[in-house]
Amino acid sequence: MRTMPNSALHDRKSTDGMFRQNRFFRFRMFPWRFCFPARFMFILFCLMGCGAAFGEDKVTRILPEKLGDVLPRLSGDDMVTTTAAKVYQIAQDFDLTRLPVLVILVLFAVFFFVLQRRAKQGREVALRRLAGIDAIEEAIGRATEMGRPVLFIPGINDIDDIQTLAGISILSHVAFIAAEYDTPVIVACRRSVVLMISEEVVKQASLAAGRPENYIPNNMRYLSDDQFAFTAGVNGIMLRERPASCIYQGCFYSESLILAETGFVSGAIQVAGTANVAQLPFFVAACDYTLIGEEFFAASAYLSQEPPILASVKAADWLKLVILPVIILGIVLATIAALGGTAAMKPCSDLLELLIEVL
Repeated sequence: MRTMPNSALHDRKSTDGMFRQNRFFRFRMFPWRFCFPARFMFILFCLMGCGAAFGEDKVTRILPEKLGDVLPRLSGDDMVTTTAAKVYQIAQDFDLTRLPVLVILVLFAVFFFVLQRRAKQGREVALRRLAGIDAIEEAIGRATEMGRPVLFIPGINDIDDIQTLAGISILSHVAFIAAEYDTPVIVACRRSVVLMISEEVVKQASLAAGRPENYIPNNMRYLSDDQFAFTAGVNGIMLRERPASCIYQGCFYSESLILAETGFVSGAIQVAGTANVAQLPFFVAACDYTLIGEEFFAASAYLSQEPPILASVKAADWLKLVILPVIILGIVLATIAALGGTAAMKPCSDLLELLIEVL
């Protein structure tokens, strides 16, 4: 039976250092080579968000109404009157109900590009280490001690799903650690494109770890495009080959409980991660550890250390810090209005009307 020294299992800093310093290993394959089109699409979505603020909805027209009140009072200056008329015409097409979406998109874009530039310059974009990463490494360590393989499933969706990309990024780390410990990794895929990318990821990870022989082509398995035929195939792998650890990282649907229950029956340590809220209760109930929602994407960013991924996760955190005080302020104002009536809110409404008239 193969054994693993305790120092190799518990020395997390050395493992992280090797993982990050090896530029050949860092996941620079198919999904992230299209970063320019991804940026183009991001800018396009921002512009669409800007356009979403201009609509046909007539529910809220605060700005046009106030300008309609102010416009007749502007006299004696043709330039001022003409400018105000143009502003009034633009304001007629502006829907304030969609303005928060525009503001959030602009803030996120600014945060993203600032953080991405900082990461590319070599400055630290800190993400805390998640307990789920430790659970994954402990699961690989147990498989090494037992001399049995690790089963990894990168979800059931195709490569165009962001959860599949995050799962493959985590697969690169799993394959690297497993190659260091000379532990075979079985990857079960539902889509052929995901299989091809997984093969390359595991192969490059084994080369980076200095153990190219750890890559076994027969362990990269395409089962079926059908959802439950794929599930039955995975269950067969669990019961026949008895993997010591089962790692589910990606998008899962109704097959999640079937997979987790079969893994539990086989006696495997199970670590799951998904952003599908409806499947989280099943994974939490049947698995030893679960990466919940954003933890799943944060773990992928932490392990890959790619500037665009780090920037996107950190920008979302910064955006929450901006939105949270606004939510708290809204709660306070709503509470004041509920306790004191409309009279208590009149100073706030007067201030808002003054700001709108100035605009």
